[in-house]
Amino acid sequence: MKKFYVTTPIYYVNDKPHIGHAYTTIAADVIARYYKIKLDEKRVFFLTGTDEHGAKIAEAAGMNNKSPEKFCDELIPKFKLAWNNLNIDYDYFIRTTNKKHIKFVKNILRKIYENGDIYKDTYSGYYCVGCEKYLIKADLVNGRCKLHPNKKPIKQKEENYFFKLSKYQTKLLKALDKGEYQILPKSRHNEVYNKIKKGLDDVSLSRQEVTWGIPVPWDKKQTIYVWFDALLNYYSGPQIYSKTPPKDTQWFPADVHLMAKDILWFHGVIWPAMLLSAGLPLPKTIFAHGYFTINGQKMSKSLGNVIDPNKLVEKYGADAVRHYLLSAFPFGVDGNVSIKDLEEKYNNELANGLGNLVSRVSHLCEKYDIQVQEKQEVLEKCLQIKPGVIWKEIENYKFDRAIKNIFQIVNSANSYVEKTKPWEIAKTDPKKLEIILKDLVVCIRQIAFFLKPIMPKTADIIDKEFSKTKLRKVRPLFIKIKD
Repeated sequence: MKKFYVTTPIYYVNDKPHIGHAYTTIAADVIARYYKIKLDEKRVFFLTGTDEHGAKIAEAAGMNNKSPEKFCDELIPKFKLAWNNLNIDYDYFIRTTNKKHIKFVKNILRKIYENGDIYKDTYSGYYCVGCEKYLIKADLVNGRCKLHPNKKPIKQKEENYFFKLSKYQTKLLKALDKGEYQILPKSRHNEVYNKIKKGLDDVSLSRQEVTWGIPVPWDKKQTIYVWFDALLNYYSGPQIYSKTPPKDTQWFPADVHLMAKDILWFHGVIWPAMLLSAGLPLPKTIFAHGYFTINGQKMSKSLGNVIDPNKLVEKYGADAVRHYLLSAFPFGVDGNVSIKDLEEKYNNELANGLGNLVSRVSHLCEKYDIQVQEKQEVLEKCLQIKPGVIWKEIENYKFDRAIKNIFQIVNSANSYVEKTKPWEIAKTDPKKLEIILKDLVVCIRQIAFFLKPIMPKTADIIDKEFSKTKLRKVRPLFIKIKD
């Protein structure tokens, strides 16, 4: 592997970021940080950003008595603040209002047009502004969009330009069969594959009534459908940003696109078909994770249970939030989150587990003046999990398993302290005490190394303190939350 390029979806700026946005972005950050360790920082590119065109944004801007441009400009800092607070180390933050991005979109659309894959026709049907998606009967429940039951779909009849998606049915199936790109988890692959087999309808790629968007290059009366604009950020982003890829490779195509399952169809079908039409390479992996429920209920504004990640970070710290969200349930399935569960994990795994281990071992080393060499063998009794196992779990997007394995090592180290009782051995066998504590120090260093992609700030603190020849007691990493 010469390089690694990972993306989040670009998020609609119709409102401030919530915990769902944070979930995908944290996962992408973990993957990017892992590959920066495995490959080299210069060989990894992490792209995120915001989707700023379309009816949804124009509607939200109007409700706030602002122009779409001003509305977007005021919300972008909120996304960047949230990612900064969560310690997200992205390489580039793309905005679809970026003039260079707009130029790339127009150029690719011209290629698809010149390839004979675009034609003009009349669209008649329903449109969900919440999804920015044209709906068919199968998408409706009681005449409403499944994802936005509180919003009545707009009935439309207008002239649009259409993309010949149906032309690519066989090519997409063959590409999936040959592994030219893959959709994960497997259940999502099966869902998309079977839907493609049933037949693909051509899709509208322009809007006549939406003015807030990129004009179609050959017809200024039409604007480019927001999804065609948005998906091309994965192509334009690496080229707009100044980070130069290694000489022996290019960033595009992406090694993995991460997203929630509601936008898998756009990424798993329409996006690859666009690339095939434009003569561009396919992404390697498209991974669609599940939805959150909050205390067993769907997250929604009307229920008032939308969680602001900034408030979580303010109370618990970025690493505790990252740890909880990725360990609460397997990445890829639907799962429930709650403050109660977060606090239980915080107390049990972070405060009582990792924090207690770091505090007690550093204190014993200071008390008995234990000096540790830079190179020392890792205590095998602690490392019951082989390093390769943990890294493999991250590579396979099994973050919860990786975290479970790391904290098994933490638990083993704590058990070893309890079993050996260094404070008792100090009275009778100083040499044995020194061996035990040196082993524990190296074990803690290894734990910190494993935590670097997941809990970077905590890992850096541990690494810095435990790399010193003369250790001092480390301040509590996590203060236990009391009932």
